[in-house]
Amino acid sequence: MLIVAPSDFSAAPAAGPTALFDWATSSNGQQITGHGQCAASLLPRDDDVVLVLPPRSVSWHRVSLPKVAQARLRAALDGLLEDRLLADTADLHFALEPGGRSGQTVWVAACDRVWLRGWLQVLESASRPVGRIAPALWPLVPAEAPGATPGASRSFGLDVPSNVHWAYNENGQIWLGSAGLLGVSCAPVRETPMGNGTAADMVVTALMPPASDAPGAPGEFDVWLADPSVAQQAEQVLQQRFELVAQPAWLLRCAQSDWNLAQFDLSLSAGARRGQRLKRSFRQWRNAPAWRPARWGFAALVGVQLVGLNAAAWHERSTLNDKQQAIVQTLQKSFPQVTVVLDAPVQMQREVARLQAASGALSAGDLETLLAAIDQAAAGDALTPSVIAYNTGEGRFSGWRASEEQLRALQQTLEQSGWRARFDGSELALRPPEL
Repeated sequence: MLIVAPSDFSAAPAAGPTALFDWATSSNGQQITGHGQCAASLLPRDDDVVLVLPPRSVSWHRVSLPKVAQARLRAALDGLLEDRLLADTADLHFALEPGGRSGQTVWVAACDRVWLRGWLQVLESASRPVGRIAPALWPLVPAEAPGATPGASRSFGLDVPSNVHWAYNENGQIWLGSAGLLGVSCAPVRETPMGNGTAADMVVTALMPPASDAPGAPGEFDVWLADPSVAQQAEQVLQQRFELVAQPAWLLRCAQSDWNLAQFDLSLSAGARRGQRLKRSFRQWRNAPAWRPARWGFAALVGVQLVGLNAAAWHERSTLNDKQQAIVQTLQKSFPQVTVVLDAPVQMQREVARLQAASGALSAGDLETLLAAIDQAAAGDALTPSVIAYNTGEGRFSGWRASEEQLRALQQTLEQSGWRARFDGSELALRPPEL
């Protein structure tokens, strides 16, 4: 996949084709294979393009959706969020959390519609159409949230009410984006006195839910991450130890989430969304460490099946060879004069025919036997040919005094008895059954 994010988070794409993007590529969705910064036209080509929106471009709102039809859901969001937003709802783009639907309490993401469409058009014009839109930060939910879809909104897998903090550089300014149970917040990191307590303590307290029953002190289980370029300054200001996460790795984390803000008027077709889900599921199954036991189990199952099929084929081949050897031995034992065996059944039929001819007995291919077979198959009907041509083992009969239906019935009766009967026009070619 190709993951892109505007290098200038705050600017609208007025620069058009010259706008710069930070990008990262991954062949399996688990490791970064390349990254850089360039204009849209110079981005690597990929069928799966993910656009990551910066934290400050998206606002988050917790709402209880009424039970309405899907077609009226957007209008319901306008009414629910009209009093919470400073901008006109008609100028904003909304998206629900993964698995969110009417009748549930869900997180709703909101961003400027014109700003978002501008970046999408820049990438579309550069032949890099976006297939999915992911946020750089999103609200978290408890692992045991009642009614929550398993895995939805839980990319960081936190089992206690804690927060995820990310220090990053935006246009030369260090920002701290924080995601918790109460939503997402962004604050500039400046070296200013904070009074009692550190800046980190104030950030954690602001994002912790009121009267939390989580074990430990507030912030004890928080995750602190930072881009290497700003980690030292963020640690000095916030007096907090940060784990280094480069921007390409952060973009990959965003792409690995279940979030897709391409909804409502920006949504893809049902088939395209289904194809995206299938590709993400297959990529995750193929490469994610959590699926390694399943992959080993599947490989073992396929290996057992291949070994079993080969063993069964070897057994069948051995049985067939034994039967062929038995037929050859029967031929050579019955007719010792046959020293070279090429086709045992055919050679045995010929030897039997020679014995019958030497003894004066009728064989299956004699004319008398063919005529007797026709008479028996006629079942009393006067079906007699006026022209007979005989060659060793085959008779041709024509000039019938019978209707076409009678001749077809005669052919079917002969074939059911094992004879090889074939009509060529009104001529019947009859041969004895194969041994």
